[in-house]
Amino acid sequence: MTMTATVPSPSPNLRNIFETFQVPTGYAFKSADPYGSGHINDTYRVRVVANDGDDSGKSLLYILQRINHEVFARPAEVMENVARVTRHIAEKVRARGGDPAREALSLLPAQDGRPYAVIHGNYWRVYNFISGATSYEIGDDSGGGHRNPVKEAAAAFARFQHDVADLPPPRLHETIPSFGDTAHRFRQLERALEADSRGRAAGCREEVEFCLRRRADASTLTDLLESGRIPERVAHYDTKISNVLVDDSTGEGLCVIDLDTVMPGLAIYDFGDAVRAATATAAEDETDLSKVGFSMEKFELLVDGYLSVANEFLTDLEIDHLAFASRMVSFTIGLRFLTDYLNGDVYFKTSRQNHNLDRARTQLKTVADMEVRFEEMKTVVKKHA
Repeated sequence: MTMTATVPSPSPNLRNIFETFQVPTGYAFKSADPYGSGHINDTYRVRVVANDGDDSGKSLLYILQRINHEVFARPAEVMENVARVTRHIAEKVRARGGDPAREALSLLPAQDGRPYAVIHGNYWRVYNFISGATSYEIGDDSGGGHRNPVKEAAAAFARFQHDVADLPPPRLHETIPSFGDTAHRFRQLERALEADSRGRAAGCREEVEFCLRRRADASTLTDLLESGRIPERVAHYDTKISNVLVDDSTGEGLCVIDLDTVMPGLAIYDFGDAVRAATATAAEDETDLSKVGFSMEKFELLVDGYLSVANEFLTDLEIDHLAFASRMVSFTIGLRFLTDYLNGDVYFKTSRQNHNLDRARTQLKTVADMEVRFEEMKTVVKKHA
């Protein structure tokens, strides 16, 4: 989802920054170019070449990123989580005979051994670059030959959850407290309504009433977690299909990326977030609500792909709540958009008047659509469970 992001750092000396990391012996920095379409961190693809004086020699590629510490206020904790998770996944891939260089992210250590470097107050990191793989956006189902990227991404997220299920203690840092807690988001909405700091509550009464009628649903998942009926797991918390690299040759979901929000949470929230992102029939800020809803066809692809792996480790109660979690994540994001609108658009980046209200309306319309088709959704889950 779109979040407020700072303006990229002005012309950093990328060579000097990259060379604060442990560049492989015999290689030297050659070039760095902006890479990807992310809105949060500054990302560059770096090329290093064998320093034998011949530019045609062997080259290596890396991803260099500046972490946006205004969005991620605890960058050192973020990087501790990322380092632990990537090492653990690499061990899992190696144990099953896979290729960690292609199936897992890895961090190039800084000269002081840490998984990041702090330069002029900015946090930087370097990842391996995985060649021969593509990330797909929603609506682009053409990649991967006979395989469907939506289904493959769902399976890859489930494989990620399975791989980190036995991550040894200590517990990962909760770098954004209560991030996936719908009850917490509901309380934020109530506080925004009470304050009505921008005088906007009267103009969105219908949306507010829609949310208030669903107050009882907001604590369902957290109540299950806090009572011990479903387990806390390592969650990714940004499970759009573009965060999976798909192998160009096999069409298989290869590697889960963008690990900045990895922290303790609910596996089924991750599934619900994938559903929210992948099944939308219209843009997140569509103003014509007649176009807004969710695709049952894509929902079944996600369920099929996810449960092809997750059946091995999810509890029966988690599986029973997959359809509910799908609905609840859209509701949660709707709460967040509506709250930000009431507060004066202080978190999510906007480009027009009422932008966050439009976003809230699309989420809540999707929730209404899912409620109508809820029994059908549960039947799809049972079919693949």
